[in-house]
Amino acid sequence: MELSEPRRTHNLVTAFESTEGAALSVEHSSDEELLRRCAQGNNCALEELVRRYQPAIGRLLSRLLASPEDVEDALLNVFVQAWQHARGFQYRSRVSTWLYRIAVNLAYDIQKQHKKRLARTRLEQADYADQQGNAETDALRKIYQDQQKLSLQHALNKLNPTDRMLLVLYYYEQLEYEQIQGIMQLSYTVLKTRLTRARRRLRQFMEEEDREAGS
Repeated sequence: MELSEPRRTHNLVTAFESTEGAALSVEHSSDEELLRRCAQGNNCALEELVRRYQPAIGRLLSRLLASPEDVEDALLNVFVQAWQHARGFQYRSRVSTWLYRIAVNLAYDIQKQHKKRLARTRLEQADYADQQGNAETDALRKIYQDQQKLSLQHALNKLNPTDRMLLVLYYYEQLEYEQIQGIMQLSYTVLKTRLTRARRRLRQFMEEEDREAGS
């Protein structure tokens, strides 16, 4: 399968090779039927899945990842992985739930990579600050604090990845509990408890930002 223009997610459908003169129409096929056709190598079926789910999954990733480049890469990889693993899908959940789970796992991986890089950067900054004195340390701290203020997205970014993803899936994507359970692999009771905790933490972070803005 050839991929072209992987950086342009707004036109991701064109990233997958079309099969001219395809005999079977895919527009009215179920998601399950489309995935079965993907497993058989039908590019038109993949294009239709992309057309159906690219906007929602792109919106989800944009709320989980800060970098537009990361969003583009992850969005492309969601459908690449769906194509590659279509034969292994067990049809025990919705295809949409499976695609969301792929997206969430990719976002987790990217966040872990950034966390490691950030830790290395902070160590380097700390070493440099020790050499240059307290004045530069204070300046770095001020820059970091300024970047965290006055925004819901900033408050979301302060949450741990699981809490952030739960709030995004429930409030922004407005998914049902059943779908979120499948995506996050949580029981109903655990999901409800963690959503309550995530809402409480988000409220605390927003209140903190309000106090910082007024000080």
